Amino acid sequence: MDNRNKNVEREIDKIYNAVFKKIFNEAKKENVIYDKSKLKELILRFDNTRKYKKFCKEFAKQLTKKGLANNRRIWKKYYQAAKENHTISIPKNYSEFEMGLYKKIILHNFRLIKSIPKDIMEVYQYKYINALEGQVLEGKLGRKTFEKVLKESGATKAKLIARTESAKLQTAITENNSKDLGSVCYRWRASNDKRTRPSHKAMNNVIVFWRKDDEKPILDNMQGNAGEFPNCRCDTQPIFDEDDLDGVNFKVYDYRIHKVVDMSRERLITCIQNKKII
Repeated sequence: MDNRNKNVEREIDKIYNAVFKKIFNEAKKENVIYDKSKLKELILRFDNTRKYKKFCKEFAKQLTKKGLANNRRIWKKYYQAAKENHTISIPKNYSEFEMGLYKKIILHNFRLIKSIPKDIMEVYQYKYINALEGQVLEGKLGRKTFEKVLKESGATKAKLIARTESAKLQTAITENNSKDLGSVCYRWRASNDKRTRPSHKAMNNVIVFWRKDDEKPILDNMQGNAGEFPNCRCDTQPIFDEDDLDGVNFKVYDYRIHKVVDMSRERLITCIQNKKII
């Protein structure tokens, strides 16, 4: 992950921890850390406050600015090529095009930040936390020790979410930009090192069509595009026209049967022209 992606990851981590700290302090103040039903009520109450919605909107904008700071030069190049192609209708200038994307990504990030309280509820429901909670109630474990473990668990969860969501954000930006410029598919690029999952290595160089959620690739019983899986470091390389296809035969993810199939260049071009696999 490059430094720009790291900036996005740090921003998400900061947002998550700010929300976790607020809820944790409120739970301590109301003495409901050890009462699951009351804790759930507190989190739902917090989630629905105007103050939190305002928080979500403000940080969604900040996160979007950091996310869009990536690869501006290359997207201007893609935009200019699409404009000269005249095959699709796009805004008259790049600033207008980027503003449309900005609005879409703000909504994406607002939904992410709005979901954080529910993620925090999951932290409190870990079996490990439940076991420790029981020990506290039995007097076998100090409350301060339990609170420390709870904070550490929240921080661990935050880092996992930040790492995953920063990659998902970049994929969302690439997908929205690509589709707006006429792309209907992308080439899956795997990291291909010792940390890369076998299922993701097998997807390297596979052509994947941009499709709705239930038609995205299924790997290891999870579903998503490159970069949308937990800890996934894979990337998406958008394909705009047949000049981006080098070769005679291709591996293509068939979203109808959720399998990788062989496809000739001619057939793939026909599929791209029809914007679907036929």
